[in-house]
Amino acid sequence: MAILQPKLDGLTEYNTIKELIEESRKKSSDIDCCYFNGCYEANIDTFQTEFNACEFNNCICINSKFNKVFFVDVLFENCDFSNTNFVECNFIRVTFRNCKLVGCNFSNSNMFNVLVEDSNASYSNLGFSNFKQVLFTGTKLSNSSMQESNFDNVRFNNSNLIGSQLFKTKLDGIDFTTCDITGIVISIQDLQGVIVDEYQALELSRLMGIIIK
Repeated sequence: MAILQPKLDGLTEYNTIKELIEESRKKSSDIDCCYFNGCYEANIDTFQTEFNACEFNNCICINSKFNKVFFVDVLFENCDFSNTNFVECNFIRVTFRNCKLVGCNFSNSNMFNVLVEDSNASYSNLGFSNFKQVLFTGTKLSNSSMQESNFDNVRFNNSNLIGSQLFKTKLDGIDFTTCDITGIVISIQDLQGVIVDEYQALELSRLMGIIIK
């Protein structure tokens, strides 16, 4: 599955995120072409900010709020954004690589050409969101929620979805054969067209009340 990569060029290095956000507020401008390296910040609170062509590398930014923020051509690598709020955000050509996203709230967001690779997004909330051209690979999504979301060309490779909630999310054409879906929470009507192996089929049969001897 081809995911368009972030377009990054001519970045200027910074070691603070908060200061750039404050500056963008004062100037009513976007945050463009920034390389955030080794930032260690908490409790950031920003609204309707736009990050364009930015890279976050080895940043720790926890318990923060990025509400209705636009991330366009952004790379997050080796970052910890645990328990951060990304409600109603837009992610366009965004990559999360080797990131910690435990307990993050991505609800009511839009994701287009997004790669989540070798990351931990356990207990994250991605419900009521729109996913188009999105790949989760080598990623922990255990006990996450993606309920009542819209999937358009979404793929899961070698990922952990133990106990994940996908209630009222149509899964036609979704291939789970390389993933662990033990204890997944899903509605029967959304199983049509889902691709699973024989062992996963036995797991899902319990949802339909089928007893196999």
